[in-house]
Amino acid sequence: MSLDAIDSVDWSTIPNPTWDQCDEPERVAHALRLLTVSTTANETGDAASLLADGGFVCSHAAMVFPAAYAATPILLDLVEHGQRPRIKEAALGLLADALGYFPTAGHNRVDTPYGTDIPLCCAIARLIRGRRSALLAHGNRGKRLLAEAELHWRMTIEETELQPGGTLTALAMLEGTPFETPGEAEFHSPLSERPAASVWIDALTADVSGAACFQLGRIQYEALPGSVLYPAECGRREH
Repeated sequence: MSLDAIDSVDWSTIPNPTWDQCDEPERVAHALRLLTVSTTANETGDAASLLADGGFVCSHAAMVFPAAYAATPILLDLVEHGQRPRIKEAALGLLADALGYFPTAGHNRVDTPYGTDIPLCCAIARLIRGRRSALLAHGNRGKRLLAEAELHWRMTIEETELQPGGTLTALAMLEGTPFETPGEAEFHSPLSERPAASVWIDALTADVSGAACFQLGRIQYEALPGSVLYPAECGRREH
């Protein structure tokens, strides 16, 4: 299953920010194949080391590369369906690095099926949140990874009501953990492929289902249903 997923990715289209041969995305694909089919502790360790030393992440520099987004679903498959416990544990550790490390300057965003120019950490976090049950089966390590992914929230506006003075009340669906307000958010409009400048969220209430109501400060563009907000600090994360 994982081998087919690896082969389905066009790794040649993913940028290599350093231009170093060791950081080529195709090297990530090769390492993922080795990890998937590894049968001994040494083979698993060698494959994980290849992923930790460039292309996916650079562990000594705490840096994550664009190819990590494409690799994340494959590693999540290995966490859930890996043939050996060592493979699952290695994949879990690599996912924690990808989410925790900072992207290289100028390469902190990716295009996804649900939007363009998404902060890399938020895109990875959303994939991780989608495998909640599989990760919870891994005890505290899985819970910690999920808790970290919950901090990279995503909020989709469903309805809006303009208030006197130009502020906005909005009903939305929140993915992730409710956050403290007031605070900054990055605004993505369905009318534009690029994120707008930061907006200010004055107040937020949310229930366990993710249904949320929030107050948005004055903005210079229309907050249509389908507009999405991400943590502003995620959009500024760069190594």
